[in-house]
Amino acid sequence: MTTIESTATYTDAHEGVHLVILHHGLWGNKGHVKFIADQFKERFGDRILVYRAESNESSLTYDGIDICGQRAVQEIHRVIRVIEAGGNIEDLKGQKNKGNKKSNKSSNKSKDSKKASSADSSPHNNRSSSEDLHASDSEAQSQTQTHRHAKKKKVTQFSFLGYSLGGLIARFVMGLLELEKFFDPVEQGGRGIEPMYFVTMATPHLGIRQPPKTTWSKVFNYLSSRMLSRTGEQMQLVDDYIQGKPLLLVMSEPEGVFVKTLARFKRRVIYSNIRNDRSVPFWTASFSDADPFSELEAMEIQYSSGYSSLIESYVHHDMETLARMQEERAASLKATSLTQRASQTLSSIPWKKYAFFGLLGPILIPVWIVFASTTIGYQGLDSRRRTKNMTTTSEELLRIRERASTTALDRYRDDDEEDGDESDGNQGHRQGTQTTAHSSSSTVVSPQKDEAEQEHTVLSVKKNDSAGADGEESTVVSHSFPLLKSVQPLALLPTQVEMSKNLNTLEWMKNIVHIEGWNAHASIVVREKRFMNEGGAAAVQHAVDLFQEDGEDE
Repeated sequence: MTTIESTATYTDAHEGVHLVILHHGLWGNKGHVKFIADQFKERFGDRILVYRAESNESSLTYDGIDICGQRAVQEIHRVIRVIEAGGNIEDLKGQKNKGNKKSNKSSNKSKDSKKASSADSSPHNNRSSSEDLHASDSEAQSQTQTHRHAKKKKVTQFSFLGYSLGGLIARFVMGLLELEKFFDPVEQGGRGIEPMYFVTMATPHLGIRQPPKTTWSKVFNYLSSRMLSRTGEQMQLVDDYIQGKPLLLVMSEPEGVFVKTLARFKRRVIYSNIRNDRSVPFWTASFSDADPFSELEAMEIQYSSGYSSLIESYVHHDMETLARMQEERAASLKATSLTQRASQTLSSIPWKKYAFFGLLGPILIPVWIVFASTTIGYQGLDSRRRTKNMTTTSEELLRIRERASTTALDRYRDDDEEDGDESDGNQGHRQGTQTTAHSSSSTVVSPQKDEAEQEHTVLSVKKNDSAGADGEESTVVSHSFPLLKSVQPLALLPTQVEMSKNLNTLEWMKNIVHIEGWNAHASIVVREKRFMNEGGAAAVQHAVDLFQEDGEDE
């Protein structure tokens, strides 16, 4: 069904609109998804309206997926009201900043009063933010009086593309919109807006908690859960959103409002990097329990003819073939003289780059570490102060929390723990202990345990699950890639395994991306010009072309 066909039948008095919301990631801003917006504009013109969200820019992304989701919903409603009032969504850019300037100018007070006015009109305050939205609507309506006789527009189709953290915010947004009957038919009291495409690019669907294999991963898990305020806790799975369960687990429950809303979309699409993405590894972007691309030399990969960085198919070599290839490579290397090997090695080293870092690195790196940690730490503390009472005073967030989970906490406990809770009055829950479980085991693991203990517990679960009737351990097979016997599951938390299985109950179009470059996480959306490369541009083009497949540019 094309956009034009679906909207022509809406009413003779209105022109249907397909609205696409783009949302940036952690520390991000709307400029990070500008390249994507430009590609939509180039392909579809005004037939699809694309809006880059700006209500959660910079350090506001620290405030938590739920609070950021609420801000995004308010912004979506503002955009729709402006569109349907005959305004131009381009005029909304920087609207919150304009509001602050007006408030400061009209007050004509001291610097302190100006700061207070700016704080009241900022998106940190839900109440003031709502007032600003109505003010923006009035201004937009007054600016469009000359268009009274033009055919009014009506938003009839809706899509969302979230990059990195923006994909998690998008999933929470869907739950909030569902409670508002955003996608329900008009005759049932809803808005009658058709959910079309839900797209995420390099989004950490299973969180960012890394398997504790190295000292670095342990340090990363510890610091990110504390320095990034509520967002860090939620992505590290150490938050207690409801009934002792982390938010991301609740957002993955098949019978919950979040997954049920995703199921309503015409198509669900994800893009995940297999290499050079140090922010969001493949396994969490694709909500998989294993990474079959850990050794590319053991694979035969077929790339798409139209999109250079997208993997169309791949085949793992069997162990015998892999061993033979390694022997051939070793023999070839042995046949090469020492001088030739040294020459090849030296010619492959980017000396200019290394010389720069070699000379300035000892000075710049420590300075950068101190500056970054200080800035992030301050912003994290400021976020905790800002969000202290938000979740308990917002009716929308309280309502979604009540409706969020349909799964009893008992599902995530074993028999021993249930018996213990009966005697201690559920003391563990009152203390905020968070329980999670492997879907095929009764073992319970708390993300707040010592990392070494967690790893031992997870490995024990896998060993027990893989044991045969005689007690001997057999090969553990990944549930995400069951046909690849040589691919072993990662040492993920049972919570992450559970989320992986939950999300895979939906039908997804999973696009595997291989970008050659030092920062594939930025390149997959061409976040800035310096991250432009053929592979990143191809991934964006593929995402935009999805809309063409349904005839939107016919």
